[in-house]
Amino acid sequence: MPTDKKKNLTRARAETFIAKIEGHGSLSVDFKKGKVKLEVHEGERLFEGILVGRTIDEMHWITPRICGVCPIAHNLASLYATEAALGIKVTESTKLLRRVMRTGQNIQSHILHAVFLALPDYIGIDRITELEKTDPKTFADALELKEVGDEIASVVAGRNVHPTRTTVGGFHKVPTKDELKELQRKLKRAIPKAKKMVKLFAGLSYPALKMDLEFLIQDNGKVLSSKREGFRVIDYKSNLIEEVKGYSSAKFGTYLGENCMVGSLARLYFMKNEDALPKKRRAILDAIDFTNPFYNNLAQITEVLLELEEAERITAQLIEDGIDERIAKPAAKPTNKGIGAVEAPRGGLYNEVHINKNNIITYANILTPTVQNLPSMEEAAGEILAQHKGKSKAELTHLIIMLVRAYDPCITCSAH
Repeated sequence: MPTDKKKNLTRARAETFIAKIEGHGSLSVDFKKGKVKLEVHEGERLFEGILVGRTIDEMHWITPRICGVCPIAHNLASLYATEAALGIKVTESTKLLRRVMRTGQNIQSHILHAVFLALPDYIGIDRITELEKTDPKTFADALELKEVGDEIASVVAGRNVHPTRTTVGGFHKVPTKDELKELQRKLKRAIPKAKKMVKLFAGLSYPALKMDLEFLIQDNGKVLSSKREGFRVIDYKSNLIEEVKGYSSAKFGTYLGENCMVGSLARLYFMKNEDALPKKRRAILDAIDFTNPFYNNLAQITEVLLELEEAERITAQLIEDGIDERIAKPAAKPTNKGIGAVEAPRGGLYNEVHINKNNIITYANILTPTVQNLPSMEEAAGEILAQHKGKSKAELTHLIIMLVRAYDPCITCSAH
């Protein structure tokens, strides 16, 4: 069983640091009350305050520094908010290139977490480097898939961490046709490896857990709910309610007071319910139990395959049609207020910005996916205690740690 450092274990309570997640957090498990607290230990970083007083064209350079795992998502959310505030309408080529950037972001993040951090829980090893000895082919495939995600980011965004080519209204520099052709070759080579990885994760034995989850995803200016009507992205702040808890430096976000789950499992839930879904894709999604949060890791790896296919499709289109390199200009009379939203690897990310007549930021707000997932995570941890009563306290604690890794929290984002 993989080890996580215990700082205290009594008959009634366990306090445990969580290893192999992005950032620093711990669990406080009250076995007697059946309650679990997820304590975030990252210090508040106050990025919204950093943005106030800066010029609007600096926002998309600053926010990616929130996180080295998902900087592209922060970059794009800020660009969308900025362009909304300035009344900018970008070209179709810019939209396609940004979509390719997102595929690279999701591949990078999902492989890093699902394979390198979560997979050891399921295959009896303590750390992923041990896989090089027990299954070197799978280990090599994982490295290549991560490398392809990095390559997408480098070719389109300028480098694999913290984009340098993006700008308000478009791109400073776009990839050449030769660069796109080489990227396409690597994407085609990676797709069969991703299919093998999906098969591996589909064959894992996931802990039993049944929950009535409410999923949220962004879709063309709206936020869809699996249970309720949903809302417009521009109304995010009146629907996604953030709460401060004394034991955590991260806020906890709910959908009008009810817990929700965002991220890969949510996105594939809505994809599965599409009427026009191809049979092959539906067969892949049929392996996922959408009542069990542990299956989020399988959903992540499934998304790796889907994103590779999407990146290859768009790359082929860009090679065929060419790229419109024009950078769009601001409107004559902008609103000076903008909201940008993007489906980051872990779910819906929201940026809001207000500027004055001199394009100086007067207000900024950022709502991250992990903030939305934290209440659901705690609820699911409590359900483990309720649904696995026959297990020892050590076994229950380990299951809860596995659950946290399944949710894939980005602690650094949550304490932005």
